[in-house]
Amino acid sequence: MFKNLVTGQLSLSKTFWGWGFCGGLFLGLIGFMGLKCGYIAFVPLTYILKTILLSAVFSGVTFILRRKITVLGTIAFLILLVQIIMSGIMAVGLFPLLYQ
Repeated sequence: MFKNLVTGQLSLSKTFWGWGFCGGLFLGLIGFMGLKCGYIAFVPLTYILKTILLSAVFSGVTFILRRKITVLGTIAFLILLVQIIMSGIMAVGLFPLLYQ
């Protein structure tokens, strides 16, 4: 399934909404619950996992756009690009929390 995601064999809606949006939301909730339960190290860990997941989704969207460029695909591409950059910055910024 992960190979289909990375190579763009899934549809744009499954790739962006199913894996990108819902997967990122799920990982964000795990980080939030870790913070609420006192496991502060979960926050940077979920940002690292979110960056990996969004990079895979970004690869899938890129392969989909190579076949056919659409307006919604371009919007998804730009949103994912911003999300990957922001997740990477947050993961680096919160990295010291892994050692507390």
